[in-house]
Amino acid sequence: MKKGKSPEGMGALFVILSAILFGTMPLLTKIVYAYGGNTYTVAFWRFAFGTVTVALIIAFSPRLSFRVTASEFRRLVLLSVFCGITPLLLYSSYQYVSSGLATTLHFTYPVSVMVLGALFFRTKLHGSQLLCLAICAAGVICFYQPGQNEGLEGMAIAVLSGVTFALYILLLGKSGLSHLPMLTISFWISLLCAVEIGLFSAVSGKLMVALPWQAWAAVGVLGVFVAALAQVLFQTGVFLCGEVKASLLSTFEPLTGVVIGILVFHEALTVRIAVGIVLILLAAVLLVVSPGEKK
Repeated sequence: MKKGKSPEGMGALFVILSAILFGTMPLLTKIVYAYGGNTYTVAFWRFAFGTVTVALIIAFSPRLSFRVTASEFRRLVLLSVFCGITPLLLYSSYQYVSSGLATTLHFTYPVSVMVLGALFFRTKLHGSQLLCLAICAAGVICFYQPGQNEGLEGMAIAVLSGVTFALYILLLGKSGLSHLPMLTISFWISLLCAVEIGLFSAVSGKLMVALPWQAWAAVGVLGVFVAALAQVLFQTGVFLCGEVKASLLSTFEPLTGVVIGILVFHEALTVRIAVGIVLILLAAVLLVVSPGEKK
């Protein structure tokens, strides 16, 4: 009987589901912006709602605990820095460039994961991974529409958000925290991000509390389904299938953004975008079914 790879397969599924949820961020963020919110407000309340959601789950689950050691807490603080900076940069880029281009540039982070992993963690890259990376990169490039007058500042911020997210992925995979429940990790990272962003926003006067109900609803969805559920799914996926595979499978996020654009904003499905979707799906499928390192 052929031996299955259920843990790795489940990890891939978790990452794909998290990417779909993360793909709703531009839509929800723009709703908040439309009702007077700003970048820091969206990021803070996203993590705040996420913290409360995960805390309630842990509190009512007898098998879960908030407890971490001092060493684990220090590692969680480091992770929270990169996890918190990433949405601040990405949400800021929405104000300078289109959300589609911002998400596309953010998804240069699989390249950053591979390069930074090879430079600092001596991660070995295999031929199948490089092939999937090339296909994936070609697919993401298809989402870029030439001729648009996009700000270089916004593009740089979006790319930088990919670099910080790549560092978060690598540090998460090498953190040695896989023995902790994913909800415990998610709680502490969300709480630390909320505290860090909240303190900075309050001191700088950028934190907003008086928002219409539509903005609160959008932020609430971001907190529950992105900062809580999607974060836990992604963290679990990283530990089960690895940092590189998780980063490449996360390209389902811009795919989700395209689908939302078509369904919600009635954007046309051009041949260029269709080719990009096919390439991303092909890269994801090849990555999941590709042989392991032992072959």
